[in-house]
Amino acid sequence: MRRHTIPALVATFLALPAFGAGFTPPRGCETFLTVQHKSCMVSVQWRCDETPGNQSWSAMFSSEGLESVTSYSGDYQWLDAIYMWDSSREAFVPPAADPISVSTLLADGVDTFDFTMRRTQPDRSYDIRVVGADVLTGETARIDGYDVDLVSTRVEITAEDGTVEYKAEGTQYLSRAFRQFFLGTERVFSDDGSFEDYDDTPVDVIETGEPGFGMTEPLYNCNSQDARMTPVAPKAAHKETTDDQV
Repeated sequence: MRRHTIPALVATFLALPAFGAGFTPPRGCETFLTVQHKSCMVSVQWRCDETPGNQSWSAMFSSEGLESVTSYSGDYQWLDAIYMWDSSREAFVPPAADPISVSTLLADGVDTFDFTMRRTQPDRSYDIRVVGADVLTGETARIDGYDVDLVSTRVEITAEDGTVEYKAEGTQYLSRAFRQFFLGTERVFSDDGSFEDYDDTPVDVIETGEPGFGMTEPLYNCNSQDARMTPVAPKAAHKETTDDQV
């Protein structure tokens, strides 16, 4: 993707109207899906005419506004992400030793991955290594009328010095119809062996023309102290964001 794309998108989103107003994608782009999650989060997905290979973007909103903007290739390799809470960015460093591939997952039932992202923070930049696997469990579920496959996930993110910045395992949902991953349940481990559980399971899957399409206001569990989303690449040192495969 062009290097100027995400910063331009962020500027667009910061100018969004108040909650409840419809989401307007950048010029030349079209929103195709909105997903309301249990965790007081809502995601909006779109694609743009000028980007090749069915590349897509996802913006995550909490009750406090825009949280992140993430880009994926047509086969779901993480490409770029910006996080509002700490003004950081993670950009894919090609080539991947083992890229994420939803095509491989669907064909073989298992997809391993191993690739590098360049993390840029206000005070420093460094590479992180992202390693993990997605495995189809053979189980399916139905969410808001849509059939999805359950995917067992695990991911570990390490810095250049070997420090483990993020480690998690859980279950996500894969929609074959949309060729999209949806967040699910996740257990995030700390250095001391303790862990924290999150549940970002989708509640509403909303297409063009349906009520709530393009809405940026989250609807579920927003009064719960436990409804939170912390930051990786797309999701580190934070909980993974955006419907991603891990």
